[in-house]
Amino acid sequence: MRNLRIPRRFVAFLIFAFCNAVFFGLLRAIFYFANKPQEDLSSSLLERAFFIGSRFDLRIAFLFALPLGIAFLFPYRKWLKNTLLTLYTCAFGAIMLVYFVDFGYFAYLTERLNAYIFELAANTVTSAEMVWQSYPVVTLALGFFVLMAAFWFLFRVLLNFAYGGTAARKRDYWFALIGLLIAAAFVHGRFSQYPLRWSNAYFSKNAFISALALNPLQNLFDTYKFAKGGVSFDENKTREYYDVVADYLGVKEKDAEKLNFERIVTPAPKDKDYNVVLILTESFSFDKSSFNNPELQTTPQMEALARKGRLFTRFFTPTAGTAKGVFTSITGLPDTSTVKTSSRNPMIVSQHTLINDLKGYNKFYFIGGSTSWGNIRGLLQYNIEGLKIYEEGTYENVERNDVWGLSDLDMFRYAAKTLSETKEPFFAMIQTSGFHRPYTIPEDRGDFEEIHQDEDLLKEYGFSGNEEYNSMRFQDYAMGEFFRLIENEPFYKDTYFLIYGDHSLTTWQSRNTPKGIIDLELTTNNTPLIVVGPGIEPSIDEKPASQVDITATMSGLLGKPYRETALGRNLFDDNIKRGAFILASSGAPLRIGFVEDDFYYTIWPSKQGMFKYRSDDGEKDYCGQYPQKCERMKTLAQGLYEAAKYITYHNK
Repeated sequence: MRNLRIPRRFVAFLIFAFCNAVFFGLLRAIFYFANKPQEDLSSSLLERAFFIGSRFDLRIAFLFALPLGIAFLFPYRKWLKNTLLTLYTCAFGAIMLVYFVDFGYFAYLTERLNAYIFELAANTVTSAEMVWQSYPVVTLALGFFVLMAAFWFLFRVLLNFAYGGTAARKRDYWFALIGLLIAAAFVHGRFSQYPLRWSNAYFSKNAFISALALNPLQNLFDTYKFAKGGVSFDENKTREYYDVVADYLGVKEKDAEKLNFERIVTPAPKDKDYNVVLILTESFSFDKSSFNNPELQTTPQMEALARKGRLFTRFFTPTAGTAKGVFTSITGLPDTSTVKTSSRNPMIVSQHTLINDLKGYNKFYFIGGSTSWGNIRGLLQYNIEGLKIYEEGTYENVERNDVWGLSDLDMFRYAAKTLSETKEPFFAMIQTSGFHRPYTIPEDRGDFEEIHQDEDLLKEYGFSGNEEYNSMRFQDYAMGEFFRLIENEPFYKDTYFLIYGDHSLTTWQSRNTPKGIIDLELTTNNTPLIVVGPGIEPSIDEKPASQVDITATMSGLLGKPYRETALGRNLFDDNIKRGAFILASSGAPLRIGFVEDDFYYTIWPSKQGMFKYRSDDGEKDYCGQYPQKCERMKTLAQGLYEAAKYITYHNK
């Protein structure tokens, strides 16, 4: 039995980690009682906030304990023990400093500590004077050093306990492995492929509840990742282009000083509350669709659907990337983030969205995978009131298809069933993911049949091979099955459907596609938009349109008054001059552009000018021939970029 004795160092490692987690939890409780608002908060929200917060605390506690666990693998040395005591006391002091500053920061700005602290700290004298005048600095300093002394004493006791047993033996390394696995589990923080992320804290629109769930260390780290590139907007540049952008957007009460982009829009009211369904389809490339290649019949279901409504052939996503497409669809803003995606940036999680103007509507979001991907959960749950999310793990009796979760067919079936059971008006957003590597066609595929084309022929159309080709066909089939299931439901005739791509795919050759679009790399941005619903006559619209216009168009179709603070405009408003902003690369080197009529003005590091993107010559610059139009498009490209960056940080 003596051989089964658990090593002291292993026990000490666990004691240290869990005691720190409990201490961080105590600090969270103090934060709650010190800052709780006057309004009554539901016990369920508080319980969930504390639960999520405790998982953040456990992550930080085990990360803090990990170096200690590694040190315990080495033989006892007095100098090692003293070094651990010194370094860990200093590290604990740094952690406590973050917590102390966090408490003061929240009292000052009602926000948890974030990377903005570094901008405040840059004004050292002013900030120091403000702190001295606003807080009991001496009392706080005394409390800080008391905590430091208490930690030094208790940690010393722990080290004496850990090193008081027998020397480490081979058997102890198995316990070290167990300790590593335990630490990895708590650092990951969730029973899913996606780890615990800051967006999990934003499950409620109540700002205090979200703040309560956050951990200041985690939040500081997450926001610093996005702030390290410098200021994300430039007020002076935004103001420089304000007039031309405000005119383009139709701002009536222009104010360059306050940078007002707000428009109050009152479309013609409708006789009832109509439903709306946005379907965001993965990699819905116009150049690979049946609209462009009828001979391949890749998207016959969408083609049939388009014949019932309006097809926009020159619809552009501002940027490539699914998370960016979700952000743009919800906010009406292009994702200008230079670090990953805006949905991953906790500093801009709060965004105004026109979806919230749909008062009295049930709101749904369907995705086959997890909303932890790209951190879109925070964007969705924090900004859309009453949103019910269906994601992997919430669907009943449906199995995972591949890394992207459910198959599109299973998701569409579930969405059709859910919407058919909804009696009140609803907003629903459905996001597909099947047309994506590894291009898995599920076992349950209905009556879908794969077709095998000649590989060389497919490459002429821009496909990598039969797997990609059939995956696109299956996404189209799943969409068709959704409409087959709902076309006889009572709600169908009272619903507007907007179907479009999150982005397209870069293609270096594609039969039937103008060479200008390929040379200018606009295949990545060009997806079809199909709008079907009451009163929409079958037609083809060949004017430029943008993904930023989705929610404004939605509100216009529903006849709902709305307050637009972003860049979106109603595509069914014949009084506007339409265009599409392009941000082909949001990192370095920057490449921005603007589409209007048959022209695309682009600013590349190696190319700048105005080109006819629908022609077979993407190299001829038309600025010399149309100088005024060229200058206008150039100014709009630069102005919309600056405005988008500014609004993103001022759109709460």
